[in-house]
Amino acid sequence: EGLVGPNLTDKFWIHGAGGKDILKSVNDGYPDKGMPAWGVVIGDTKARNVTAFVLSLKGKNLKGKDPQGDPVE
Repeated sequence: EGLVGPNLTDKFWIHGAGGKDILKSVNDGYPDKGMPAWGVVIGDTKARNVTAFVLSLKGKNLKGKDPQGDPVE
């Protein structure tokens, strides 16, 4: 719902909403925005598991932070 980062349950995404986009975000992070690179910490399998989990949240539209980023259908 976006306590620290953006709400990952709505249709608005800052760095892309596809699996490859999310995996890149998990692996490389966005240090300038406060998101560390987790790929080196958790490894490939866990990074893919995190990506699958984030993808499972899309479209749930839970109440949380106001939309951030661009709408993605």
